[in-house]
Amino acid sequence: MRSKPQSIQKILSSYFIIIMLVMLSCAAFIFSLIQYINLRSNAERDIQRTCSAIAEDIDQQFAQMDNVCLNTIHSTSIKNTFAAYNEDSKATPYEQNQRKNKLANAMTAIKGVDSSIRQVNIYGFTKGSYGAGNYTGDLQLTASAQPWFTDTVLCHGHRYIPQARINPTFSANTGTNSNRYYLSLYRMYYDEYLKPAGFVEIMKYYDVLFRQAYAPNSSYDLGIMVYDTDGNLLFPLKEEGDVKAFSYFSHKSAKGQEVFNTQKNTMEYTCFSEAEYSGFTVAVAVNRRDFLAPVYHSLLWIFFIFVLLFIVCLIFATAISKKISAPIQDIYHFLSHIDPQNQFREIEMNDSGIIEIEKLCNSLNEALRSQKTATDSMLLLKEQELQAQMLALQSQMNPHFLYNSLLNIAAMAEEGLTTPVVQMCQDISSILRYISSNREQVSTVEEELEHCSLYLKCMKLRFGDSLQYEFNVDDAMLDCSIPKLCIQLLVENAAKFSTQVSPPWHVLIRGYTDEANWYIEVKDNGPGFDAETNSRLRSQMDEILKYGLLPSLELNGMGILNIFIRLYLIYGIPFIFDFGNLSNGGAFVKVGGKLNDETKAL
Repeated sequence: MRSKPQSIQKILSSYFIIIMLVMLSCAAFIFSLIQYINLRSNAERDIQRTCSAIAEDIDQQFAQMDNVCLNTIHSTSIKNTFAAYNEDSKATPYEQNQRKNKLANAMTAIKGVDSSIRQVNIYGFTKGSYGAGNYTGDLQLTASAQPWFTDTVLCHGHRYIPQARINPTFSANTGTNSNRYYLSLYRMYYDEYLKPAGFVEIMKYYDVLFRQAYAPNSSYDLGIMVYDTDGNLLFPLKEEGDVKAFSYFSHKSAKGQEVFNTQKNTMEYTCFSEAEYSGFTVAVAVNRRDFLAPVYHSLLWIFFIFVLLFIVCLIFATAISKKISAPIQDIYHFLSHIDPQNQFREIEMNDSGIIEIEKLCNSLNEALRSQKTATDSMLLLKEQELQAQMLALQSQMNPHFLYNSLLNIAAMAEEGLTTPVVQMCQDISSILRYISSNREQVSTVEEELEHCSLYLKCMKLRFGDSLQYEFNVDDAMLDCSIPKLCIQLLVENAAKFSTQVSPPWHVLIRGYTDEANWYIEVKDNGPGFDAETNSRLRSQMDEILKYGLLPSLELNGMGILNIFIRLYLIYGIPFIFDFGNLSNGGAFVKVGGKLNDETKAL
């Protein structure tokens, strides 16, 4: 016995689990948001501390280099010894050797025991240079010829730090890679009259100076950049990676912020720290997803508890939704998988126990029954209409052919060609029996070609060798179905218009296929389409394709449009139709359709 149906409202009122889920979700969201803010703040402080530590380490490295540079400049012994070595042209080799030893010892002493300072060099303003460290001895360099000369002079005694560079001379015979990079610090010094006297260069290994930047003390995969006071990138080297991917100097801010990286197409968290001594800026960037990953991991235990409670609520909600949605799902599945062969089959389903769903199912079945009745009637009317249109168009071809044939017979009779007239009347009789048959709206390419050949023989009886024709049709398409009299009419038009020019007249019937389509093309050497006819035909064809309205056709000049309309009625929009003038004179008309369409089934 069927149970009494219940309303959806009554079923939903019996369960309040949805309200509990909403309250539980709100509580989880608020608690998680508070924890997220706290954990994110801790992560930001950790990255900022790492950034500041890198800035402090780099600052100490540059302070050490600058101290050695200043001590060298303030060493009267070094400057006087270098001046004597560099400018005393009358000194003996022994005296010069003594000065070199004294200069090397003094510069080595100022460099100290810290092996991170790899080279101390001193240059005369106009000539001469000497170094101590990785390479000790005369450098054979002129300061004015060096790329750093102009910028160092413009600093007026302040430090100048250019980009890192390779110096194989200082790396040779030192046990290090010859391609190792050095970073130099330059200062110009003055004589007792405050005139520029020379330069001091302090060099460190690039990787030693930026050791904290290469291996930061952080659990994150950080992208680290170091800019000088002018915003020039000192670290990383261009050879070491895509520097553009870390160009955030324009976003410099004392507080960390999220910036969209256009090079990597991702959001990144960035922070900056300015070194107090050197004035350099250290920028740190980390992928936003990596940056927030520890935060999300820390929140997992919170969500785990709420997920357990949510699962309990979900069990009850599933039981409720299944009872309500199962019948609706059955109806949806039925409507989404309608069999084209039986698309009006009525919905069959078990008793849902819900009044609204029972009424919905009955209404849909009633609508399907009504739609089936209306569709059957519409298809019958459509088929009858199509049949009538095709018969009307095909019937129009009979007077068209007869009109052209009678004109030809009359012309041959005037010329006294009695025997050809008899033969032509017999052939025309055979053609008329073919074109007057209304049993079929389509014919095969082979049948069409047979009657086209018969028609052209009739024409050749009249015109003799002045008319030449040729068939070039692939055997593969002889069984293709095409609208009846399609080729016949194209050949009639080609023969008719070709005779309007001086002989000889040529008509070519070409048929071929490709992987998807079949094509029939008729060419002649007549006068071709004039501009007015071309424009009128294309306008009428566009109107047919756009609105589906078929125009009335007149006997004179109806051929091409008749074929176009019949192709449209049989195949719909996807058919091939083209016409125009040939480059060497004459006209062509091409028709075609899909091989896998109805062409082989019609």
